[in-house]
Amino acid sequence: MDFFKNSWLRYVLIVIIILAVFYGICLYISRNNAPKSTAIENPQQKSSGQNAETIKPITVLFLGDMMFDRKVEVAMEKSGFFYPFEKMGDFLRNNDFVFANLEGPISENPPKFSLSAMTFAFSAKIIEPLVQSNFKILSLANNHTLNMYQKGLDETKQLLTRAGIDWVGEPLDCSERAIIKDNLVFLAFNKTFLDCKDEKIQEIVKATRESNSSKFLIVAMHWGEEYKTQSSQAQKDLAHKIIDSGADLIVGSHPHVVEDIEQYKGKMIFYSLGNFVFDQYFSQDTQQGLAIRLEIYGSKIIYRIFPLDIILSQPQLMEKTQAEEFLKKRNFQGIIGINGAQTGKVCFAKNCFYVEIVEKPQDLALGLMFRKYLDTDRGMLFVFPDEANYPFWMKNTLIPLDMIWFDNGMKVVYIAKGVKPCKEGACKTISPNQKAKYVLELNAGTSESINLKIGDVLTFD
Repeated sequence: MDFFKNSWLRYVLIVIIILAVFYGICLYISRNNAPKSTAIENPQQKSSGQNAETIKPITVLFLGDMMFDRKVEVAMEKSGFFYPFEKMGDFLRNNDFVFANLEGPISENPPKFSLSAMTFAFSAKIIEPLVQSNFKILSLANNHTLNMYQKGLDETKQLLTRAGIDWVGEPLDCSERAIIKDNLVFLAFNKTFLDCKDEKIQEIVKATRESNSSKFLIVAMHWGEEYKTQSSQAQKDLAHKIIDSGADLIVGSHPHVVEDIEQYKGKMIFYSLGNFVFDQYFSQDTQQGLAIRLEIYGSKIIYRIFPLDIILSQPQLMEKTQAEEFLKKRNFQGIIGINGAQTGKVCFAKNCFYVEIVEKPQDLALGLMFRKYLDTDRGMLFVFPDEANYPFWMKNTLIPLDMIWFDNGMKVVYIAKGVKPCKEGACKTISPNQKAKYVLELNAGTSESINLKIGDVLTFD
């Protein structure tokens, strides 16, 4: 039988050929139009630098002074040695690790001091709660780790090392011992004694920077005047010298209250984080503290500030309204990003948000990927070179979002509400089909709560 003389077979073959050609064209288009990054597809730019999908974020939480004697010990003996961390457990564990200042020695047989003593000794029973609460590095560079003399300090180091907790710094000498973890380098120095001179600190920081040129260098300082909410000129002068010597970040302790925050040459200085666990119930300032989360996403570095209440030696995150008042009083609320993360404040009428402003291709590609938290008054503003159709998707994004597109005049042209994170292989593109120059990402539900509508205008405050 002549196949091509059979009309119905001929028609079937033609249909098959047409479908095959159509499928091939669709496959080509889909592959070439698929998102080229994990956060955004930009039809006019190609991402450069590190692929956003390969970035492993690093998150470290920094806390202030911890003391487990006197009334803290009384509370732990009554309620268990996990008592200080009961209201912070999930928050502490939701980081790669936690760093704090250990304000005293740890011993298997600590001496009993009075409830008003100024010398401390902590029971080794605190070790397990520290491990379970994700403390991986502790500073021993302070004025209390020698309260059981050298023998007590040596035992402290042994107990911490045995438990898998690294320690850094010495109470007397300027220690050159650095701890390296997750491409981060830690040093710690105590300035409350006279043994460690400024010049030696600078020398050690410079040498550590030279031998770890590509790593992020963190310096913990025990310094300043107790109960002073403003750093001294001596602290500022030394801090600037430490940054000039190569440090990327300085975190301070000892004043037992929160001190000011400074940005110097693109680096952050937190002069004092105040207390974390302590029994100084005599003032509001000594019963408040700061937790600072360092988040590193490739070349981008973000700092997040969490005000703390310390109620009967038990820290907890402040309530939202109280936290806002705390941050506003100290003028901290605008400090959310640094090192390439430009920040600003944008508003819809009276509803304002502090945003990270991203324009570079690598930042546009990264977006809010891997972030586990987005505060209610925070967001990210994408700025593109021209108006165009900019579709987004949610791969590697962990927070449900509202996405808002704006034209060149900052008018809302499209809103995608409650966009949820997606699983591998099931990520759909959110296509506005509207030309836009800006895109704002906020927590899911925000646009509903502020009654946002098409045509509303975003302004910079």
